[in-house]
Amino acid sequence: MAVRPLTADQHRQVLSQLLDLGRTFGKSPVRSADIEYTSLMVCFLLHEISAANSLLRLREAFGEAWFPTTVGYIVARSMFETDVTAHYIGQEPSHRAHQYIAFESVLKKHEMDTCAKHRGSKDPQWRDAMCLLWRKRWAQEEQEVNAQYDQMRHQFETRGKGGKVTSFHNWSGKSIRQMAVEVEHEEAYDVFYADLSSFTHADVRLANRFLRLHADGMTWSQRAREFDVGSVFRYAAIFLTCHLKLFGQQFGVWDAQTVERCWNSEES
Repeated sequence: MAVRPLTADQHRQVLSQLLDLGRTFGKSPVRSADIEYTSLMVCFLLHEISAANSLLRLREAFGEAWFPTTVGYIVARSMFETDVTAHYIGQEPSHRAHQYIAFESVLKKHEMDTCAKHRGSKDPQWRDAMCLLWRKRWAQEEQEVNAQYDQMRHQFETRGKGGKVTSFHNWSGKSIRQMAVEVEHEEAYDVFYADLSSFTHADVRLANRFLRLHADGMTWSQRAREFDVGSVFRYAAIFLTCHLKLFGQQFGVWDAQTVERCWNSEES
């Protein structure tokens, strides 16, 4: 993919063409030893397609002047995380797909324990809500959740000096950046993901993006700027391009050149 300047509308058109390609995948062949991996890859592709479609729908609904760029950046950020996760799992398809799926037992255990903890909340509304949730759900599932957790927990723990056990913070035991580096997405993480994170964590750059300075004072405007709209669709198109190439390579539904041709905008 050659680096070249495109307008906001050209990037939108590229994303639309990538979306059309992604929708043609139909039924993917199941890799004989990697049924779990196949299911995850299809889920990831559907997420990327859904995210791209949501951005295009927002553009249709609000136009360019009032396009909700904060929402757009957050959606694009999720596309990057999904793409990195897919690439990382793809390095060891069978093992990592199983690990990714098995982590649900840890998530359920944490969710159940959190509910149990806050049944004793000092806030009566929280206490009543958690007690109700416990009676309606976790009381019936507690034994099964604990059994599944005990069976899977060893996959998500490491032992350090002195035999100290440390639990993973997520399914891989690695941060998004660590996974990005391992799948050769370091530059994209440091440049693209860092910018997108401003809109998720609401740092000062988010505020400055909508602050307008005038001779008689300051105003706040949610009116979108062409640069922001273009960046949303540029990021989304780049991430979807990367993901489609991976999916095509893994399942033979399209080749990299077909994906690249989506960047041949009629207006470019």
